[in-house]
Amino acid sequence: MKKWIFWVVIIFVVLTTGLSVYGYQTIREPLKDNYEQAERYVLGQSLLHTVSNGTYYHGTDAYYVFEGIMDEEEVIVWVSEEFDSHQIAKVSDGISEGEAISIVQKQDEIKRIQSVKLGIERGLPVYEIIYVNNENRKGYYYVTFEDGTFMKRYVLRTD
Repeated sequence: MKKWIFWVVIIFVVLTTGLSVYGYQTIREPLKDNYEQAERYVLGQSLLHTVSNGTYYHGTDAYYVFEGIMDEEEVIVWVSEEFDSHQIAKVSDGISEGEAISIVQKQDEIKRIQSVKLGIERGLPVYEIIYVNNENRKGYYYVTFEDGTFMKRYVLRTD
């Protein structure tokens, strides 16, 4: 009887794990396909010669953000999720990720940075800095890519 229960539990765990992995892959597949389509769009429209990094940003609107090389300069391209618009900026025309983090550190006591992403809010390229402060509250801080101007901030309780 103990062996029977043992094998039922093992089969249950294996099936649950398999179904979870399958479900995760099924859910992620459209995002992966759209990301690849966005990369083909950027290269096909000659917005970049080579792509070195790409991310997905979903704020007020969703954007694919690609970094790469165009005419021997580092460039960032923001492509709308519908592929109906894009914005381009040289990396040298904006603040760095480190500068964006230092702006946030001046405004709040930060325990750790969770992520820093480029995106677009209100038609402007922005950095979204997600962090946890010393009071264990999760913060979202938005500064413009161009000069680090404050746009908006949210702080949420995590407990």
